[in-house]
Amino acid sequence: MIEKKQNKLLNQFLGLFMPFLVVIFIGAFYVYTNGRMQTSADMQGIGPKDGIADVREYPLDEKVHHLVNDWDYFPGKLYTPEDFVDEATAPVKAKPNEKDMNLGTYRVRILAKPHTYLMLASYTIDYSMRVFVDGEEVLNVGRVTDDPKTTIHDGHYVTIPFYTGEGETEIIYQYANFMHRDGGFIQSTTIGTPQQIDKYVRSMTLYSLFTGGGLIFLAFYFLLYATYQRNREYGVLALCCLLMAFRNSHFINEFLRPEGFPFELHYRIFIYTVSTIPAMGVFVPAAYFPKVLNKWIERIFLMLCAVSVILHFTLPTESLVDLCHICYYFSAAFLPIIVFSFIRYYVKKRKIERTEVLTIITIILLYWSMIFESLNSGNNSLIAHFGTTPFMMLICVLGLSIATNVKIERRMELLTEEQHKNETLEKMNAMNRDFLQTVAHELKTPLAVISGYAQLTQMQIEKGMLSPQTPERLQSIRSEADRLGAMVANLMAFTYGKTTEVELHMVDPAELLKSAALIGEPICEKKGNKLTTECTTRAMAHGNFELLLQVMINLLVNGNRHTQDGELKITARDEGKYVAFTVSDTGSGMEPEVAEHVFERGYSKDGGSGLGLAICRDTVKMHGGQIELLSTGPEGTTFEILIPREEDGNGL
Repeated sequence: MIEKKQNKLLNQFLGLFMPFLVVIFIGAFYVYTNGRMQTSADMQGIGPKDGIADVREYPLDEKVHHLVNDWDYFPGKLYTPEDFVDEATAPVKAKPNEKDMNLGTYRVRILAKPHTYLMLASYTIDYSMRVFVDGEEVLNVGRVTDDPKTTIHDGHYVTIPFYTGEGETEIIYQYANFMHRDGGFIQSTTIGTPQQIDKYVRSMTLYSLFTGGGLIFLAFYFLLYATYQRNREYGVLALCCLLMAFRNSHFINEFLRPEGFPFELHYRIFIYTVSTIPAMGVFVPAAYFPKVLNKWIERIFLMLCAVSVILHFTLPTESLVDLCHICYYFSAAFLPIIVFSFIRYYVKKRKIERTEVLTIITIILLYWSMIFESLNSGNNSLIAHFGTTPFMMLICVLGLSIATNVKIERRMELLTEEQHKNETLEKMNAMNRDFLQTVAHELKTPLAVISGYAQLTQMQIEKGMLSPQTPERLQSIRSEADRLGAMVANLMAFTYGKTTEVELHMVDPAELLKSAALIGEPICEKKGNKLTTECTTRAMAHGNFELLLQVMINLLVNGNRHTQDGELKITARDEGKYVAFTVSDTGSGMEPEVAEHVFERGYSKDGGSGLGLAICRDTVKMHGGQIELLSTGPEGTTFEILIPREEDGNGL
């Protein structure tokens, strides 16, 4: 019982307290990594004026700064540095309200301290970019052309080092984007010394690996657990973790995308991931509250998801962003249905459990992170590339896993209780079987005595030669019949719940041996065996005459079975506080491996029931005595029984 309570406390500790420790650890690690990485709020913006960004007064060697996306923009054409040499023939920049096009050129001149090494860090313009620094090409991601057939799309996080020389540097970006219509803008760009940029990139990489790698690991863990346990809740958690990990485009693009992997397929997978994230707002409630949502709602939503998969991988890439917006709208349309279903369910139920409260709060946090991300991804580069849902999903996974663990623990407790009930019933059935076998064995002995004396008397009557012992044998038949009737009466009383206690009183060993010999003689005569008795004590034993007689008869029957034309002997003597009875034979004895298990219930080597000696052992123990196999072998077998002596009529 104590061990069971300790196991329960350990399970509660592992299932409830440990996840909280994990949450604290993740929060502390997030604060640490976030503290190492400068966010947009920590960066001071440097806005170019008339295409010139003056960074001379900024401490670029202390931290990175944000180079605002206000460069000179030249849409529709790819210009090289030679095109800007002559100011009279230089291209005319676009008007402030002119929309981004599929291809174009950006240009900025940076004024910095002379003879200084600086570095730019940014994502490529989606989704191919060519960079010139002071007239020299320094970077080409993909292939930038004005022909969609020859343009090769690609995207990475890039760093662009440059030397300021006399204090002015020209940066030109060319881009080509035929993946979708809304493209061609410069991503969030940071500027600083190479040391500061390297520190910023390493901290950003640490954060990306922490969230993305952690979610991938959790996805595999929950998937294995869901497969093993056939648990739909963990299956949905695995899907959520996988989607959120793929939502972190920096993690997938920089660390998981294989070399040479088609960028168009990568782009489709990423857009599909972003489109599917709102669907988690339906899958999670459906998995954790299967009784709340109607099945037809789940079926309709699954059909829409299946159609979404087909469309994301068949439509032209230019239409995928619009399709992503449509998926968000469809998922948002199910939100009022989910809220109404929850309200209706719990109004009828009028009861809500703590695990359900925790699950609902966690789902609400997940909803909030989805809404926050969808509203800010367009104007925040970090949210666009990293997302807020991946990190929030780590917190939500812990909350949902706690609720799931509690549910599983309750199911296990119910299963354990059910197993305990089944085991109890099985034990009762086993006890009933043992009881019936014991009763059958007990009834067999008096029936054998009755049958033996009856057959002997019948043979004498048929020959007309009744012996002087005939009346005594008839008396034995009657005595055994009475004993058999008493056993049946006791059995009926036990069956109907009217059990009687065994009464212990004074037993005369001489009378016990005489009765045993009277019953055992005809049994022994059938195999040509001689039965003798010897009583050297005048002390009285404290016990039940009928039960002790049954023990003697059982031992005689066993000895007679293994003896032919030999001798059996019963003795009684003083042995300290006990009266010692021995039952010996001159039979074949037992093998050592049989002697070791002779008192075990059900153990038999000769086809018997294996109950006789086990019953003898239980009966002797009930008297407060002992039974022992003294010797066995080719010369015979001897059992010794110690029964407490009667002292003042009360025993020991």
